[in-house]
Amino acid sequence: MSPDRRSTTADKDCPKCKSRRINCDRTAPECKKCTSRGFKCPGYGLILKWGQGVASRGLLTGSELPVRDATCRSSVPPEPSPVNESSQTAKLEQSLSVIPHGPNPNINPMTLQLMHHFHHVVSGKLAWVDGPTNPWRQVIIPLAWSSATVLSAVLSLSSEDLAAKFSQDHPRRHQLQRLSLRLRSEALTSLASQISQMRQDDSLTNLNPIQTQYALASTLILYNVELLGAQSGQWRVHLQGARTILQWKEQSFPRTALSDEIDSFLLYEQYFASVFAGLTSFDTPHETEKDIQLIDDTAVLSDFINIMNRLTRIERLQYNQSYDVDPALLGILTHELDEAKNRMVQLSEIFQFQTEDAKQSFLHLVNIFHDASLIYMYRVLTNDPAVEERLQLLRDAILGHSHSLSQNGSFANDLVWPLFIAGTECRGDQEKQEIVVRELEVVMRISWNLDRRKVLSFLREFWALEREGQVTWIQYMREKAPGSTIMIL
Repeated sequence: MSPDRRSTTADKDCPKCKSRRINCDRTAPECKKCTSRGFKCPGYGLILKWGQGVASRGLLTGSELPVRDATCRSSVPPEPSPVNESSQTAKLEQSLSVIPHGPNPNINPMTLQLMHHFHHVVSGKLAWVDGPTNPWRQVIIPLAWSSATVLSAVLSLSSEDLAAKFSQDHPRRHQLQRLSLRLRSEALTSLASQISQMRQDDSLTNLNPIQTQYALASTLILYNVELLGAQSGQWRVHLQGARTILQWKEQSFPRTALSDEIDSFLLYEQYFASVFAGLTSFDTPHETEKDIQLIDDTAVLSDFINIMNRLTRIERLQYNQSYDVDPALLGILTHELDEAKNRMVQLSEIFQFQTEDAKQSFLHLVNIFHDASLIYMYRVLTNDPAVEERLQLLRDAILGHSHSLSQNGSFANDLVWPLFIAGTECRGDQEKQEIVVRELEVVMRISWNLDRRKVLSFLREFWALEREGQVTWIQYMREKAPGSTIMIL
């Protein structure tokens, strides 16, 4: 289903301008009427909300369900014609042969170009470890050729990423951004229709597993689209939506929740993203993610992520309730982190690295996550001043390994959280602060900005605090920015 193309001019305005009863200039991706007044422009695409409906039946009675925002229908801009279309198609012909196609032989050249870009560029940025088995290629691309909803979401993400390759005032950049908005709107419209159909199923117990995969994949891709735009915290809405779809899935067929590679990958992506989102959301303990059983060859670095999630839950329990930490837990988790590191080192012998340098880069990454997890553990579990020297050693080790990776561009997407953690241990040390800033700038130059400017801004504010204060970054972020939407990823 596509948005109503017969909308009036007012229907094309952004929701903020309509609520202010003024004419919108409809500048993409944000209108100037909003930005000139300091407002966040919500854009022009269909808005899908996950907090407006409540389940009235089944196991999810009382849970929030998604509904479409009827006030946000808009006509979408026409798809821009690619520059030198015929020559681009010819150049793509050979490389596109490795991308699995759907049954439709009449795919337009722009779709081919964007899928080519997703296959060769975007999928590598999304994966923890890129390689021949990257599920963003092996799983998502076949889903895209099978589902119009997934395809629209993939193309929206690809066009948004491709737009960033052009300067701010380049016409091609604006063309691609408009195209991304149109595709995002199409994906949201189609997703809303799928969600509506799923809610109509008898007590949500007769869901079609394939359609559920399409809906979950589309939601997770749209989460990345919103995060790439980094204009608002709308990405949290999609993570909430992904969680709801998984709840429906577990209710409908719990015994097959991890029935195949597609289900496993989608579950892990939702879990990993939610764990990182939870680092700055400061939800009450019952709202944090539940641990899941992870499979090493599918979920790289999963042991570290699971321990991070447990630490976040403990921190929330300490803050919200009278909760005493078992003194033995520090030693237990230290041992578990060491075991996680050893498992990853063993797995490095199995992974299909293209070069020995790539393998060594992965080992740097393993050490980085091990040390960053230790720092997070110490800050959550103890206030003992005796650990300060240990924390500085861990910080310096992270910066050393990160420098080795940033020099060759490897695993840039995976470095933000460790660099942030190392940065929180740099108060009073300007030299180390400059290293963190430089490394984060390298990451943003190689990869996406996402929320990384916000991350850097927070670190600078934290560094400006009086050195004598014992406040941790967790305490400072909780007090400074309740309801924060920073994604440290």
